[in-house]
Amino acid sequence: MATNLKNNSYDIILDAGLFQVFSNEDRQRVIKNLEYLIKPGGLYIQLGFSEKETRQGGPRRVKRSDLNELFSSKTGWTIESIEDVVYETDPTNSIGLDGRGYLSFIRRNKTT
Repeated sequence: MATNLKNNSYDIILDAGLFQVFSNEDRQRVIKNLEYLIKPGGLYIQLGFSEKETRQGGPRRVKRSDLNELFSSKTGWTIESIEDVVYETDPTNSIGLDGRGYLSFIRRNKTT
């Protein structure tokens, strides 16, 4: 697939509710794309439902342990913070008005 997105051309990428829906295999592909797009030293901000959300249904959750494993110094990333948040959603969807989530600030290492 052709794209106009350029290698190492973004200082910050914001992900609000996307990463959480991918399978484990597809999450690896997402990370490879982030590595391609984000400049060394750049920031990936990720917001999504966490495993702390206990209601049935809704999107797949992100586990803190998964974030720590996927975005480690071994893989070229540094997690600056993972914060518990209330994720507010559209009141007409099946999740309801709010859910438990994580807001993560993850920095791409300057050298990998």
